[in-house]
Amino acid sequence: MRRFSFSAPLNLQGAAWLVLLALAGCGVPTAPSSPSSLQPLGLVEVTVSGLDSPQPHSTARLLPRLGTQALPEQTGGLQLQPLTTSVFNLGSRNAGTGQRYVSATFKVRNADSNGTPSPTSRQNLTLLAVAVPGTQDDTALSSLQTFDGARLPAGQARRILPTHALQFQPTTASAVLSSGGEDLQVYSEAEVLPGNFTHTSGPVTSYADLGVRTVFPFGYVVRTPAAPAGAARRTLPASPAAGQFDGRVAISVTLPLQPDDPAQTPAAGAARDPFSFHMVFLVVADPTTSVTQSLDEQASNAAVLARASDTAATQINVLPGSTAALGTVQGVTTRRICQVRTAGLVGDTSPAPTYLVNACP
Repeated sequence: MRRFSFSAPLNLQGAAWLVLLALAGCGVPTAPSSPSSLQPLGLVEVTVSGLDSPQPHSTARLLPRLGTQALPEQTGGLQLQPLTTSVFNLGSRNAGTGQRYVSATFKVRNADSNGTPSPTSRQNLTLLAVAVPGTQDDTALSSLQTFDGARLPAGQARRILPTHALQFQPTTASAVLSSGGEDLQVYSEAEVLPGNFTHTSGPVTSYADLGVRTVFPFGYVVRTPAAPAGAARRTLPASPAAGQFDGRVAISVTLPLQPDDPAQTPAAGAARDPFSFHMVFLVVADPTTSVTQSLDEQASNAAVLARASDTAATQINVLPGSTAALGTVQGVTTRRICQVRTAGLVGDTSPAPTYLVNACP
């Protein structure tokens, strides 16, 4: 097992380290947004590199085009600045149990393109994974490369799966939740259909309107850890001061280590492991405050229940295998999400979509 960690200085500056999500108007008559709809704010690409080096790092950038027309301008915006990037390995690559755990944590600020603070607070900002032209294997991932710059073979992107942020536990030689990094959020397929997105010019009628090929039913939700418990833990406050990054979000995945194989070139599995990748997200404001119990924390329901209480969540998402009781208690609904698509388009048959989970008890 190897563990690497890199912490970016808190005063990093420059456009390469900041992402703004702000959209220009398109002159279409406005219509009221549905309060239950996801409001799209922009597309962002996160890059994680140096996965097998002493200093892994991450960056983020705005993708300039959103939809077939520019969406009406949103007040304020969103800036991301890298905070830490952590990588560790577990298991044996030649026994088929080798996994690499990657987490890129960003600071988040509610500000416009000039750094001007947004006068409007934003709640439950979520980075939803999307496939766009150029992503590999109908996933949210692109530019998967090894250390020497070689492109990974077709199909490898589908083996990279989302998770909460995890850390290595030396006493048990296992991966455990990284406290505060439980940002994975899952949705039902119905919740990420085009009709469930609304911008100020009216409903979205197709994924093309969002500038994407598909939206996957998972993402990562922004938290505000220094805020008092309750709804404020999911709210980016209005009018932040210069350099005031109230939010945090951890983008976390697992990927398999490649086995040594003399029939391949290079033969060493480590030389064929992903060294860097890009991942594309649609940032949305979600009117529902939810928390998700990941596959890695199903041994106990205490952690997800505590997070629900801490954020004043009205919805708890659990996956197959959870022992959490389903139903509504004191205004909080616990529901099971039986299918989380991570690659492919709905209805694809060759190849069929890939899933984080795809079964119900």
